[in-house]
Amino acid sequence: MLTTQFRRIRPLSAVLFVAAMAALGGAARAEGFVNTRAGWLALTTEAKSAYVQGLNDSLNYYFIDDSLVEALAKRGRTRCLIEQNATAAGLAGAITTAYDQPDFASSTPVAVYILKVNELCRPYINRERAQYGLSPQ
Repeated sequence: MLTTQFRRIRPLSAVLFVAAMAALGGAARAEGFVNTRAGWLALTTEAKSAYVQGLNDSLNYYFIDDSLVEALAKRGRTRCLIEQNATAAGLAGAITTAYDQPDFASSTPVAVYILKVNELCRPYINRERAQYGLSPQ
């Protein structure tokens, strides 16, 4: 049980942990993550493809607590990407191209991914929505 595991931490260990965290000081940063246009453009072609593969796998995974709208969007995107023979390299290229437009300059790569894939896959998403009587996006 989780609470039992926390009880096993020795008081000295807890004090040392808190002291070590305090010694780090400063605000928490997300170094090493790709959160900006500059971070995206600094990646190699292979790294961009790998990044997009991870985004796709995580953003289109169905969760038990997804709303119907979320699940249908994920299903539509997945069908679209399969039927369009989309590749991680192609989607990475779309993100890179989007960053040439001022509208995307301050967006994170994940936001650009969602916007571009939803744009590409809107007909598929709307087809899934229509099957459940929902209006198009």
